[in-house]
Amino acid sequence: MNRQDLIQLVNACTDSFEDYPFNNKQRHETIVWTVMKQKSNHKIIALIFEKNDELMIDLKLRPEHGEMMREYKGVFPGYHMNKAHWNTVTVNDTDISQAELIEMIRESDVLTS
Repeated sequence: MNRQDLIQLVNACTDSFEDYPFNNKQRHETIVWTVMKQKSNHKIIALIFEKNDELMIDLKLRPEHGEMMREYKGVFPGYHMNKAHWNTVTVNDTDISQAELIEMIRESDVLTS
């Protein structure tokens, strides 16, 4: 899966739009952040980024669900996020299925609405 595929997947599962508020040419940041936001309230549903040539997504989950998902390869505490609520998935190097990823996206959508 590539970045555009992942953006389309989030859009298909949620009522969201993409935004790029953290990408400033004057910053020294090398990561390009695609922020997926709720259309209704502009809260962040997901952050999509690439780090070390790996496509990643940050998603908000209930703490107990996040703990359970972190037992899988490719899921770990949220990169640059609250570690109790946010989880990062290495999209192309994980043991979770696409169906499980979709469930996680939908849960993040519900928790941020």
